[in-house]
Amino acid sequence: MKTPLALVLALSLAGNALLAFFVLRPATSSANPAATPLAAGTSPAASPSGSTSPRPAPVVAPVGWTTLQSGQNLHGLVANLRAAGFPPSVIRAVVAQLVTDQLDHAAIDHLPFWKQNANNPEYVAAQLERSNKRQEMLTDLLGADASPSAGLDPSDRARRYGSLSDDKIDRIEAVNRDYNELRSKLYAQRKSGDVQSTMSAQAAVDAEKHAELATFLAPAELEQYELRNSTAASRLATSVKDINVTEQEYTELFRAQKAFETADPARTGTLNADTLAQRNAAQTALNEQARAVLTDDRFYDYLKGSDANYARVAQFTTNYPEINPATTYALMTLERDFQASALAMARGANGGNMLDRAAQFTSARREYQDKVNALIGEAAGTAFMQRNRLGTATTTAARPGGN
Repeated sequence: MKTPLALVLALSLAGNALLAFFVLRPATSSANPAATPLAAGTSPAASPSGSTSPRPAPVVAPVGWTTLQSGQNLHGLVANLRAAGFPPSVIRAVVAQLVTDQLDHAAIDHLPFWKQNANNPEYVAAQLERSNKRQEMLTDLLGADASPSAGLDPSDRARRYGSLSDDKIDRIEAVNRDYNELRSKLYAQRKSGDVQSTMSAQAAVDAEKHAELATFLAPAELEQYELRNSTAASRLATSVKDINVTEQEYTELFRAQKAFETADPARTGTLNADTLAQRNAAQTALNEQARAVLTDDRFYDYLKGSDANYARVAQFTTNYPEINPATTYALMTLERDFQASALAMARGANGGNMLDRAAQFTSARREYQDKVNALIGEAAGTAFMQRNRLGTATTTAARPGGN
């Protein structure tokens, strides 16, 4: 079997580091007997005056390519590499590759390739078992050096965890590991077409994970972690990627985004006339909170990433340079209000029979058209009303005979 490229690179790095260690270490002076190392286990020699010379350092066994092969005594290898002065990052890389090589692939290899994916519960279970076994072996071999906090460089640590301690970082990652496994199992076991149950289960997992993190993180620490790593943070990062915001502005926008996601019924897959109205109300609340934070034109650039309806309307108004962002937002608000009114009529919230509701709808649509025309002009207003639901103009001509 050919040596994996990752192992070759790791071994090459280890060999170069070892060569540098022996080449660059200070030479032992023969003129100073006390500096001459003794064989391992040799006792300090007594001088004629009764004093003893310093105890020599243990002899380090040389590290050769053969000692880096799979199947060797990995505990001895780790001790040898540490004694030789290799940095923890190099030791982790070498040992991680050797551990991976030693893991049993039988639980996966018997599966045909089309079943080796995240949709197959058997494959997912086998992968999770191997991952857990790998982590156990690394912890046994490396101890504290196998912890998540030990492998972080300062910039990555600050970006992902702020000023959290090593202990809290390690506890967070233990929780993440447990809940990521649960998510993987839920995803693999989902039933085709049952989107609502799947999304509801995932939302319940997120809530449970948040509650567990709150047991050992102070409220301020939990917010700082979620500012960097939550779904709300990921979505906000997309919304502000093209604008400059301060940390205070980002924090306020994050809190608004998190409140929106808490109120958004779509996160549980529950979509109907009632929940769509609820989602629109939550989106409007988010927009108004964002407007209070971003008091200039950055607000409209932010909306292009945070509000799909605004982005769609803005795409339409790019064809009309005279329509500025503020008018585009007013146009989107008119459309959203009309949608809410139409949904209410569809549910029969205004009372009356079907014919009455049809008349109400026709009247409401006419009023909506008048408001749009007054806002952006009759030509643009007519084109806007003819758009299909994707926000593009309807150009299909009527067929002869009206069919």
